[in-house]
Amino acid sequence: MTDTKGTTGKSRVFCTNLATKRSFVSDLPPASYLAEETATTGYWCIRTMGPIGPDDGFACPGECGAHRDCFEPNIKPSV
Repeated sequence: MTDTKGTTGKSRVFCTNLATKRSFVSDLPPASYLAEETATTGYWCIRTMGPIGPDDGFACPGECGAHRDCFEPNIKPSV
């Protein structure tokens, strides 16, 4: 199973609106399947139900990040 941690050891943050077929399979830790970006994996945005997000950007792990207005992190910052 792929880890959701990057090279720094910190947990990777994914958009909660990003989905793939693997979203429907139980997975621990949550969203680890999003760390496996391959050319054959199809991603879609839950908000638009298509491959393009509400801001007209591509829906994929490499593109869905905090720099986008529609981004909703799966890990909330601790206060």
